Amino acid sequence: MKDRYGRPLTSLRISVTNKCNLNCFYCHREGYQGGDQEMKANEIGEIVRIGSEFGIKNVKLTGGEPLMRDDIKEIVSAVAQPPIVDVSLTTNGTELAKKARGLAEAGLDRVNISLDTLNPSVYTKITGAPKLEHVLDGIDAALDAGLRPVKLNMLVLRGINEGDIERVIEYSLSRGAILQILELLRMPDTAEIYERFNVSLEPIERKLREQALDIKKSRLKQARKRYILPNGEVEIVRPMHNSEFCMHCTRIRLTPDGYLKPCLMCNDNLVDVLSPVSAGDLERARKAFTETIARREPYFKGVTREICIPSCV
Repeated sequence: MKDRYGRPLTSLRISVTNKCNLNCFYCHREGYQGGDQEMKANEIGEIVRIGSEFGIKNVKLTGGEPLMRDDIKEIVSAVAQPPIVDVSLTTNGTELAKKARGLAEAGLDRVNISLDTLNPSVYTKITGAPKLEHVLDGIDAALDAGLRPVKLNMLVLRGINEGDIERVIEYSLSRGAILQILELLRMPDTAEIYERFNVSLEPIERKLREQALDIKKSRLKQARKRYILPNGEVEIVRPMHNSEFCMHCTRIRLTPDGYLKPCLMCNDNLVDVLSPVSAGDLERARKAFTETIARREPYFKGVTREICIPSCV
């Protein structure tokens, strides 16, 4: 099923919790801070099953920190059912060493792990946590468990980790992981953070172009560029003020308390899907997906918008 901009719905990002064991100052928690309620594993599985009727084939579990859920393996198992073909998880990696193999056995296909730096003191400055080695152990565990690909997410922050980029690239390539270099995202309520820490990725891209054997652009991943290097791959993710990124978006989001979210940047057009699922009203749950698709609109359409304007509704 396509929205009115011709964009198919193929992916669902599920924030399974707002809780996290780190305190990264830039975290947007999928653009949603409300609600302490968390869906049960079987409810998440049922919502995914209904979503698959509308074309969803890929599911990503996020947070907060999804590994804070004691039942995360049950959630993966509930989601990893046909016709879903790809189940992934985004994590800060601190708990991954203990859980990677069990998650793989439950049906997890791949994992994204935050790695903004390899400098322990910079890591503590960003996250408030002292143990970078826990993340590195988690990366090794994910690779050993057969999760493929392992992607490492490096968010570049002015004055904090710009000098670590080359080292992180070398580390990711040496481990057989794919590095995603990310631009800081300006949310409606994080303008101050954006202005202080945002840095252009253009110099990084120029260096990558010089080294690359090939450059690919994936339409299915919001037109992001992939630089194919002699010993691996680096991706550049630049969503800010990027109409092409939005116009190729194929995802919707699900909040921890059961609301479908048509766009990361908007909170005034959410649709309750958990209530009808909990009540066993599957037809009303299907209407929730239909309404969500009707409300989808590219946030950036060639102009900068500071807030989610009424046309999002």
